[in-house]
Amino acid sequence: MTFSTLKDTYLQRLGFVRLSLYRSWDYPVAATEAGFTPTTDMRYQHQLVGRDGTRLYACSWIHEPGYMLTTAQHVSSLAHVVAELDSDDVVTLQRHIEAFFLLHGGSVLPNASEDRPQLMLS
Repeated sequence: MTFSTLKDTYLQRLGFVRLSLYRSWDYPVAATEAGFTPTTDMRYQHQLVGRDGTRLYACSWIHEPGYMLTTAQHVSSLAHVVAELDSDDVVTLQRHIEAFFLLHGGSVLPNASEDRPQLMLS
């Protein structure tokens, strides 16, 4: 199992869905990606959404350890950064994910009806 495959497996187990490898054609032509976002990463979106509607994204570095959790798929400001981890420690990553959803009122499935019970991370 390769380094990036192992990280991909961890992120999927934590509820993320892979969006794509970052490529210039994935990003709007007129926009600029922040300089602190490597061009060699994998982008993920969490399957759950914060109760307040805020999405959680993860960038996984392909050739080095670490993750970045953000509130935007394409980071254009430090305000989008939730956490930046310099290791592949899955327990720390999971704590940051749980803290994100706690801060945003819990978690729900996208397009979930208000009549249905809300899902919360434990």
